[in-house]
Amino acid sequence: MTTAATAAVAGGVAAAMTTERRPTPPRRPASSWTFLAALGAFFAALALLAVQVRAGQDPALGPSTPVAAETAAPKARKVILRRRIIRRVVVHHPPRAAAGAAPAPSGGTTSGGGTTSSAPAPAPAPAPAPAPAPAPAPLTTQSS
Repeated sequence: MTTAATAAVAGGVAAAMTTERRPTPPRRPASSWTFLAALGAFFAALALLAVQVRAGQDPALGPSTPVAAETAAPKARKVILRRRIIRRVVVHHPPRAAAGAAPAPSGGTTSGGGTTSSAPAPAPAPAPAPAPAPAPAPLTTQSS
């Protein structure tokens, strides 16, 4: 046999082998198509609901009322202001002197007609310091 015949026979065998196809499993749709289909369905449902609400057919909101009817209903109310002026006089009395002490001159004047300034009252004694906190109890553990 010649090389041309051998090539023809080999080509025929190869051609017979390539014509047999194996069954391929069905391909899954691309994820972008699924995403776009879901997005389109969502927007279609949203558009239908928006049309219902716009027409006043929404059961949750009830029928719509015209804007002009809402603005004409409330009447202007008259506002009444009442001012109350409260005047309070606060008088501070000096503390009473002890029984054995001489009374302080009233008004701050002397018999000569001049004024005297009285000494400021002594500052009250400071409050005693708080007692220190008790020591914490010792830490004990059980090892049984």
